[in-house]
Amino acid sequence: MSRIDAINEYRLAQRAGLKYYNACVAAHKNPYPEVLEDLINETQASGHAAIGTIEIPSDLIVGTLAAGRKMAFAGNYMPILPENSEFATKWISLCDAHMSEEGIRDPITCMEFMGKFYVMEGHKRVSVLKSFGSPAILGTVTRMIPVWSQDPAVQAYYEFMKFYRLCGLYHIQFSRPGQYDKLQQALGFAADHVWTREEKAEFLSVYWRFRSVCDENVLDKVRDHSIGEALLMCLEVYSYDELRQDDSDAMRKKLISLLPDLQFSAQDESATVSMNPVVSEKSFVRSLLDGISRPVLNVAFVHAAPPESSAWSLGHEQGAKRLKEVLGDQVSVTSYVANDETADEVMEQAVQAGAQVLFVTAPILLAPARRAAALHPDCKVLVCALSVPFTGIRTYYCRLYEAKFISGAIAGVLCEGEPIGFLARYPILGSPAAINAFALGARMTRPDAKIQLAWSCLPGDPIKALNQAGCKIVSGHTMAVFNSETSSYWNTAHMGPDGKSQVLISDVWNWGRLYEDIVRSILNGGWEKAEESSPAVHYWWGMNSGVMDVQLSPTLPAGVMQLATILKDGLVRGSLHPFLAQIRDQQGVLRSAGDRWFTPMEMMNMNWLCDNVVGKIPAQDELLEMSRKTTSLLAIPTETGKE
Repeated sequence: MSRIDAINEYRLAQRAGLKYYNACVAAHKNPYPEVLEDLINETQASGHAAIGTIEIPSDLIVGTLAAGRKMAFAGNYMPILPENSEFATKWISLCDAHMSEEGIRDPITCMEFMGKFYVMEGHKRVSVLKSFGSPAILGTVTRMIPVWSQDPAVQAYYEFMKFYRLCGLYHIQFSRPGQYDKLQQALGFAADHVWTREEKAEFLSVYWRFRSVCDENVLDKVRDHSIGEALLMCLEVYSYDELRQDDSDAMRKKLISLLPDLQFSAQDESATVSMNPVVSEKSFVRSLLDGISRPVLNVAFVHAAPPESSAWSLGHEQGAKRLKEVLGDQVSVTSYVANDETADEVMEQAVQAGAQVLFVTAPILLAPARRAAALHPDCKVLVCALSVPFTGIRTYYCRLYEAKFISGAIAGVLCEGEPIGFLARYPILGSPAAINAFALGARMTRPDAKIQLAWSCLPGDPIKALNQAGCKIVSGHTMAVFNSETSSYWNTAHMGPDGKSQVLISDVWNWGRLYEDIVRSILNGGWEKAEESSPAVHYWWGMNSGVMDVQLSPTLPAGVMQLATILKDGLVRGSLHPFLAQIRDQQGVLRSAGDRWFTPMEMMNMNWLCDNVVGKIPAQDELLEMSRKTTSLLAIPTETGKE
């Protein structure tokens, strides 16, 4: 290579720089590299940390520490000064060295702030290497740590600093808290797992291949989303093992199938939460056509366990039977059972058999349901899970917290001043709302009531622990034998000294009513109407729609039964809300002054416990191994704290 070649390289780089510069000026944007001193001063930093000499992803080098050097470069770090300038002469000499056997060896010096890098020394080296498309540049880095705040981006960065200690990579960056833990889970790692050199190399191989398929046509559709966020969404649907084996074409097909969800997420829109069934009358034309030739809607149910051995599956299977009984020849109903290994095959079998509506009754089958929806966009796919906003599928659940509020009120009346036990199953979306509603119900009838919390997803015997804590009344999903007549799963019971339980009140899930209303809506054209406000729809119905109820033991005192009836009537009418009260959490923070209603999203994403609850929400790495997958799919947003 000759100096002539280096001069030509400068001309090409200058052309790219001027093009970028002019485009920014036309769009009234800053045409130069960012200046860190203009963004933040030392008083706004909580400290510094020496990172050492590392391979810096070149696209994360966005600016300069001080303003003095910025005028020589456009914002893409390409040169813009004339070819006869002293700067250009030095740039060309450096380029000539880079193209020779000598190469550019000295590391640059950078300040890193919030995941971006600002050059202190070595600006021309960055420019030359970027002009040759170098994916990474060797640099000695000092991190400027931002002052802790409630800004989600700052919270996410504090999580990144912990993540970096585990993997030593800057390539993956997220703007929202909780994503780094999700990535660790998606890769099959524990939350505190330190990556080996081999694991790091294998991940980077997947990352660079994935990055190569994220061309401009893709990234334009997911504006403001990083490569990392797109990759994480793929990992939520397709396993890491599968992506590792994919070539670029297969990986691109997977990414394209998820573009609607990525676009929805990038636009930061909220899902439509349907709190009540919407009555959708048939149009005159639809009624006329039905009178001539009524179509049969083919509905399939996919359970994660056989109804014969699973209370949860049995309840949904009873709902399927009710659907057939009520709608008769308007629908055909078929049921399937699948597990992790067979789910894709079973759902494909259902669609090939003519299923137009697919009800997937367990959240653990969420990923294969999303894959089925991507493969068959004409099939309406619904998953029984709380508040998972995706555009390809819809989700549905019942407002359990309403029933738990009534159960808590009854427990408060009958507890005689002793602690009341609550046996929770998984720390997932909606669980804290159910626990807190129970605690608030108990406090309403017994102001000094204390709720002793235990989890069946943790090691040990939770019932024994509650007994040792002095709890004689316990509410939980394993407190009594499953009642196939009423579809009850959760019961509040009195624990006798002999270990036997006497059910006081049961929470009843009327899945048949929910399935009937959703299918009627589909038959009457209401499915399309629900998409008018948002492409992502979640059904979260409660007592006022008949899908959630309570069943009282006939042994309860008449006054207690009357109280339960009054509370239920208030919930049905909408005149009573469990959380319309002054509420403090376990740290004493005022969560509600009692003057406003919590929004549905606030209820679903609740991640704190009332001050009369004794216990905590367990972390992912504390759970039994078999409980981690379900929990990771529907994880509660974490309360991020500074380290």
